[in-house]
Amino acid sequence: MRYWMKLPFVLIFFVVAAHGEPLQKTFSDWQITCNNQNSCVARNFPGDKGLVMTISRQAGADDRPLLRIDYGNRFSGELNGAALKDNLLLDGQRLRLDLKHWDVQTHHLSTSHAISINEFLLQVMDTNTIQLLYRPRSSVSLHGLKAALLLMDETQGRVNSTSAWIKPGSRTDVPAPAAQPTLSAPRNVPLALTQEETTGLIDFGTWRVNTDRCSLDPQRREVSVAPLSDKKALLLVSCEMGAYNVIDLAFEVTRTQPYVARGLTLTLPFVPPHHSDKKLELINAQYDASKSELLTYSKGRGLGDCGTATRWQYNGREFVLAEYAEEGTCDAWHSSDDWPTLWTSETRETSAADAPAVGD
Repeated sequence: MRYWMKLPFVLIFFVVAAHGEPLQKTFSDWQITCNNQNSCVARNFPGDKGLVMTISRQAGADDRPLLRIDYGNRFSGELNGAALKDNLLLDGQRLRLDLKHWDVQTHHLSTSHAISINEFLLQVMDTNTIQLLYRPRSSVSLHGLKAALLLMDETQGRVNSTSAWIKPGSRTDVPAPAAQPTLSAPRNVPLALTQEETTGLIDFGTWRVNTDRCSLDPQRREVSVAPLSDKKALLLVSCEMGAYNVIDLAFEVTRTQPYVARGLTLTLPFVPPHHSDKKLELINAQYDASKSELLTYSKGRGLGDCGTATRWQYNGREFVLAEYAEEGTCDAWHSSDDWPTLWTSETRETSAADAPAVGD
């Protein structure tokens, strides 16, 4: 059994390098997500109709665009029906595709060829619907596509440039991608907690029980213990429980007596979509001591097709956001592995010259 503790509460703040402003917005039947490097992805919804078109592009001159049309996914499994390339309609007429530079599979079409993408967008931009000939319900609404791609162009500074998809111009230069934060990870894996340390920390938590700050019945609260460093441990305490989400509180505690503890609060470097501030609850949290990584995973519903997933790097002093992904549309299209990313970073090991050792 894990236990709840009454411990001092201290906020942790951190500063990152300049970055793009992450966003996730919907326009009619399209959702667009852009991350802190201004890389963007847009797709139509709902995906539970079985047919989805996705278009993505990175910022800067090396934009690596990708357009794909998919019929079926891991939620639906393999769907029956003839090949997409011969059975797509555009506003009721046969969709004519030059597939010379496309990857053609039975139920998946994709291309990263810039000219092919431009030609396709010109063909469909001012139309209404792409649908399957043999299953009209499986369709891609094109309402909102132009607005989503215009926002993508604006975010990446392409408007009035030769690379713009919606408002092209004569300008040839485009801004470089926004800076990607570089995080520091401790250079050594901390010593594993001994049985004596584990028992002592659990006992410490047991004697500091607080029945007022947590709605979960004391008999159902749990505490996990892991080494943060050779001198500090991490306690994750379950506080509230729903149908498929558990909200945890986190504490940094010295590994030896007299125990000194402080509460940990995760603070994002941006305000996420549909949130009012930068604070992040620890939901379904897990800590990997071998990588000094803290993971959170919040389901929007039990299916797991929408929600928020984050990864935090402990650098020997605090937890810093390494990755943030969110799928705001619950439509049985994406599992958490494919949720669009709003924040990315690069992690490097610290050296003796620029950071404290894990045991400090």
